[in-house]
Amino acid sequence: MPSGKRHYRLTLADALGAHEVVLRDFGGLPGILNIGMIESAIQRPYVGYYRSIYKKAAALVQSVACNHGFADGNKRTCLLLLGLMLDRSGYKLTGDGSTEANKAAEEMIVAVAEHRMTFEQVEGWMRERIEKK
Repeated sequence: MPSGKRHYRLTLADALGAHEVVLRDFGGLPGILNIGMIESAIQRPYVGYYRSIYKKAAALVQSVACNHGFADGNKRTCLLLLGLMLDRSGYKLTGDGSTEANKAAEEMIVAVAEHRMTFEQVEGWMRERIEKK
């Protein structure tokens, strides 16, 4: 069970870079609607309340998917940021990189954005799928 105390802290540059990758690779409308919402979303996992990687990951996903700081591509950017946070913290999603794992993560993020999953449900989803590299 993952229990590392050092988790990679995402930066605004990480978020903006991930969004650029999303626009380049998948298309979409460029633009930032609210830089404060982006900063808030990426800082939430590190406020001290979320100690485990599962909770940090759930906080990140919930905030990025729901804050809509970008004009387009928020959910796709969320997926990239989740992978970045996990990878740089020494974790990965089970089946990482597989079509099935990517589809499951995308479906989870859409459910979060549509308010069909609570924070606790997202945390449970993460607990089932995050593993040490």
